[in-house]
Amino acid sequence: MTGVWKYRGKSKVLQSVFLKKEGILAIGAHPDDIELGCGASLARHARNGVYITAVVMTPGKSGADKLIDRHQESREALNILGCQQTFHFDFADTRTHLELNGMIHALEDIIHHKIPSEVEIRRVYTMHNADRHQDHTAVYQASMVACRSIPQILGYETPSTWLSFMPQVFELVGEEDFNLKLKALSKHKSQSKRDYMRSERLRAVAQFRGQQINSNYGEGFVVHKMIL
Repeated sequence: MTGVWKYRGKSKVLQSVFLKKEGILAIGAHPDDIELGCGASLARHARNGVYITAVVMTPGKSGADKLIDRHQESREALNILGCQQTFHFDFADTRTHLELNGMIHALEDIIHHKIPSEVEIRRVYTMHNADRHQDHTAVYQASMVACRSIPQILGYETPSTWLSFMPQVFELVGEEDFNLKLKALSKHKSQSKRDYMRSERLRAVAQFRGQQINSNYGEGFVVHKMIL
């Protein structure tokens, strides 16, 4: 928290005005969604001192061996990206549309009671509303309700949006940020055989988004809400 001292009037009364630390909230349906969609951006923000809270809504058991703890994979991955807080819930995979109220309340509890008082969440990264995965669209819906007081809400790109994703804003990320994204995703060993987890595929997407903004690498987002 930064203290800014000001003089007020002729009496020169010294007043301390405290500015809150900038914060970002990243929300994913499954344990690897955040890393895939905005991992390099989070690494960049963390390096610049932004406080990052990450929330994963389901255990992702329908996409892996039931004996594998995908939440643990996610914790290790999000730690690499520089997330200061991580929360993992056990809402049912493929049935999150039936648990919207529970997800909304869980997110609201984090926003209002779990984030440090000296942090102000100014941006949310969440799922895209046109994603073809039912869990992703449900988490988008829950995010829009729970995060209604936060000025910026951006939807990130995942493999299930690749056919139709048309970003409106971009994050310029560097080689170091992208490599941290790859390192984080390497923690998801349960997903390592999936084609979209191959480093060359991920690099191609990042380079394409970078080309759109005259950079080596980039991540693209759709605007769900933007107050400047």
